[in-house]
Amino acid sequence: MPPSRRGGSDAAMARRTVLLVAAILVAALGAVLVGVYVHNVKQNELAKQQPVEVLVAKKVIPAGTTGAAAAADGALEKKTIPRDAVASSDVLDDITTVSDLVTNSPIFPGEQIMKAKFGKPGDSSRLTLSDDGTMAVSISLSDPNRVDGFVIPGSNVAVFLTTKAGTQLLLPSATVIAVGSRTLVPSSGQNSTQSDTSVVTFGVSQADAQKLIYAQTVGTLYLGLLSKDSKVDNKLPAASSSNLYGS
Repeated sequence: MPPSRRGGSDAAMARRTVLLVAAILVAALGAVLVGVYVHNVKQNELAKQQPVEVLVAKKVIPAGTTGAAAAADGALEKKTIPRDAVASSDVLDDITTVSDLVTNSPIFPGEQIMKAKFGKPGDSSRLTLSDDGTMAVSISLSDPNRVDGFVIPGSNVAVFLTTKAGTQLLLPSATVIAVGSRTLVPSSGQNSTQSDTSVVTFGVSQADAQKLIYAQTVGTLYLGLLSKDSKVDNKLPAASSSNLYGS
């Protein structure tokens, strides 16, 4: 073979070798990067599923209960759950940090115990409003109209309005935040019998506040005490003389 042709062939072979080595290196780098990515994904998933211990309510813990009292009453239990099932960063695994604080609102069975649910025992005039933009509105009700006194701070109620036209649902759900001067965060030794329990205070939106304020000027308000299983139909027509005895 002439020298010139042999030299060209050697150069082409060298280029092919370089390209082959480069391709192998790129493939190897890609494999490494994929491996790192998969490893990171697995580690993240393992971190999410890593079991942690949290405190959970075994039964209803009424508003105004100290952490110590809830523990003494057997209302708390520890559960092991995946880390990604933890409700928030302030979920407790020990009640000690809030043992002298009181619950701002009722805690229901199965709820994780969060530090934000507790606060210092306040004056009887202290109202606890949620952070969803609600406001406090008070109305005066006689005993039967407020379920004969069974409505307490923390109760969830339906509000009905009776006028000459009939009786109809006004609010399907409203939270009671005070009865008289008894609030969700009672002061030490607070006695509800010493306050005017005919005044019921709600934490409601502006729209619902306007309905309550106007409704008490045109008719009579009644409360229906709700449980977690209560059924409320806001499409039900008003009860009146024309359909009182109907099916």
